[in-house]
Amino acid sequence: MNPLLIICLVMGIAARRYLTFPEQLIPSINWWLITIALPCLILTLIPHTTFNRESLIPVAGMWCVCLGALGVAVIVGRLLGWSRSVIGVVALVAGIGNTSFMGFPIVQSYYGAAGLQVAVIADQVGSFIILSTLGVVVIALCSGQTPTFKMIIKKVITFPPFIALCLSLAIKPLGGLPAFLETSFSQIGATLSPLALFCVGLQISLRPPRESLSPLLTGIVWKLIAAPVIVWAMVSLSGASALTQQVTVIEAAMAPMIAAAIMAQRAGLQPILANAIQGYAILFSFITIPIWHLFLTS
Repeated sequence: MNPLLIICLVMGIAARRYLTFPEQLIPSINWWLITIALPCLILTLIPHTTFNRESLIPVAGMWCVCLGALGVAVIVGRLLGWSRSVIGVVALVAGIGNTSFMGFPIVQSYYGAAGLQVAVIADQVGSFIILSTLGVVVIALCSGQTPTFKMIIKKVITFPPFIALCLSLAIKPLGGLPAFLETSFSQIGATLSPLALFCVGLQISLRPPRESLSPLLTGIVWKLIAAPVIVWAMVSLSGASALTQQVTVIEAAMAPMIAAAIMAQRAGLQPILANAIQGYAILFSFITIPIWHLFLTS
């Protein structure tokens, strides 16, 4: 795994522990990542990505993770008497992986540019659409709101990465951006991984909420172990290429998406639990993801 990922994460954790930083630092970094860096990366990757029937495999894998998390959260939550908000946090945070901020650099380090193209499909056509549709519905239902079709459509079409996705598909027949723009946008997009992982480190809390151990463990075990096992079984029967199968499983094994945890926090859905699932899963994923990679390539 690229040492840069671990270095940036540790720097963020150290900054949280030993330094004083502006209150708006984390929201500002998140704004840059979502509004500028990620769209630039999409505009440089999607036009050169080949879509075919095999592209359905990584998309199906991400939906399998999400729907499985929803089912696990509802079943286990009812058995253990969780509140609706706790069920919503587990379903949302443990159901959508960090397939871009962490997924892209990890996949690139393992599988190169070819693997990154599969990861982009898993993220943009899989995780992102899930976050913008089913994620919005889960938040609305668990926070007492009633989602409307108009509300969901508005959130999707005004999301900067979605706009970039539409633009990149429009310029795909033209071969992508002009060379001078593609180089500049690629350099801007390169800020995504180090900044994202530094920001993750700033938000990691090493104190687990004692009153929420069961949903915390459920979310972590599902996201890092059970979900990739199920996705591995699914892709093994798909007949897809070895590269597509391996990248799909690795993306399924990623820690929770930062944006999903942020959405849960903003909606007032157990913010401490959302942070805990995200933080601990990220730390443990630096152990589980290399294990998955060794398993898939052995």
